[in-house]
Amino acid sequence: MHVIETAKIPWSLVSKANRPGRVHRKLVHEGEVSPGVGYTADLVRYEGGHGTFTAPRHKHNFDQIRYTVSGKPDFGHYQVSSEGQSVFFPAGAAYGPETIEEAELLLIQWGEHWVSRAQHDETYAEMQKKGEFRDGYYITVGADGKEHRADGRNAVWETFNQLKLVYPTPRYPQPVIMEPEGFAWRSISKGVSAKTLGRFTEDDVYVANYRWDVADGVLDLTAERTQLLWIIDGRLTVGGVTYEPQTVIFSEFGETTALVGTADARAVVFGLPLPEPAPVS
Repeated sequence: MHVIETAKIPWSLVSKANRPGRVHRKLVHEGEVSPGVGYTADLVRYEGGHGTFTAPRHKHNFDQIRYTVSGKPDFGHYQVSSEGQSVFFPAGAAYGPETIEEAELLLIQWGEHWVSRAQHDETYAEMQKKGEFRDGYYITVGADGKEHRADGRNAVWETFNQLKLVYPTPRYPQPVIMEPEGFAWRSISKGVSAKTLGRFTEDDVYVANYRWDVADGVLDLTAERTQLLWIIDGRLTVGGVTYEPQTVIFSEFGETTALVGTADARAVVFGLPLPEPAPVS
C-alpha cells in the first residue's frame, strides 16, 4: 500500500512540456500494474489566461482516466467535464482540440512499453537538440528544408522505445464521461454504499464512487488488482492512521486494504487492469 497526501506536496511547474500552456504537477505514483504494463498517476493543475493549456486533436496508444477535481476541462467536440466527473479515454480514440484552464485533474495513464517520468524527461531533453516542441507537436526540419510534425507525446514514446507507434483499434469511439449524479447508491457492505460508474474493456477497468453511511463502515479493496482511491470528503482510516481529503491511497495487486470511514465520507476508486490470465492448457 502507498499513501500520498497530495495537499502536503508542493506543485512543480512542468518544464519539459509537449503542449503549450502553464501546467503544474504533483507526481502521485508510478509503477507496474502487471509485468510489462506500467502506469503513472499525477495531480495536474492548469493555469488560465496566457497560461491556458491547449492541444490539437490527437490520440494515444495507452488508456487514461481523468478525474475532475475542479474546473471544466474541455476535451473537444463538446466533451466538457465538470467537478466530480470521471472520464475514460480509450487507447486509439481521438479527442481534442483540448482547452483546459483553471482546472485541477487527477490523471492516471497506463499501457505497454510504458515511459516513466524520468525516461520521458531525459528523452525530451535529447530531442530538443534536433527539433522543437511547439503547439503540441514535435517539429523537425528535413534535408529538403521542409518541416515535419508529429504529436509531441507520441514522438517521445517512439524515440525512447525505438519503435513505430501503432494505434490500436479503439474499443470506444470517443472518451466516456461519467456523471455520478445519474447513478443510484447501492449498499455493498455494512455501512458503505457504492455507485459503479463503469467497467471497461476486457481488462475490467472500473470506476466507482463510495459513501460511508455510518461511522466505522468498512470498504475492502481486494487483492486481485491494483486500485487507486481518492478521498473526496470526510476522513478515512487505514492501518490505524487517519487521512484527510485529497489523499490518494494505492492498494497494490496482491494485498487487501481495509478503509474505515467517518459518516458521510466519500471517495472515488479506479480499478486498474486485471493481470492477464494464464492461458488455458
